Amino acid sequence: MAKYSGSADIYRELVENSNENWLYRLVAFALVEEQRIEWMKHFEIHNGRMPNNEEIKSWYEQQPESVLLRAKGEAESALQRFSGDVLEVANEDIRKEIEEGIVVREIKKLGNFGPQFLVNLAGGFCSALLFAAFLIIMAYFVLNDTSPVEIGKKLKPPIEEKKQ
Repeated sequence: MAKYSGSADIYRELVENSNENWLYRLVAFALVEEQRIEWMKHFEIHNGRMPNNEEIKSWYEQQPESVLLRAKGEAESALQRFSGDVLEVANEDIRKEIEEGIVVREIKKLGNFGPQFLVNLAGGFCSALLFAAFLIIMAYFVLNDTSPVEIGKKLKPPIEEKKQ
């Protein structure tokens, strides 16, 4: 079991001698130091004075190794909550940018109303002309019987029958 005599030992154990992410290591160290500060406040309330250096050293020496494990677990949990909050804010910002981009794009499209209206008007006029031409051609074929028999009658004069 390792004995710690001060914050330098805790720092060495959590920050310098660890292969973990640097932010994770520093948060774990800060959590142990926060526990020390809370203990010092508690000591001051019950004893009417702040602890001296020997009492602080004694506090560090009384800390089991599980204090470091607990600090690492709390650091991991805090960083996960923080990363979730950051992702939520980032997603909301991205969502707003996308929505604003779509709205702005649609408004800009409406800004070109005149030219777009003329293009649509010309397209409608052309399609109406084509449809009218189609109807005229169909009416011609329907009203003028152009069957091959009728065409043949018009090309040949009628044959007269001879009287006997």
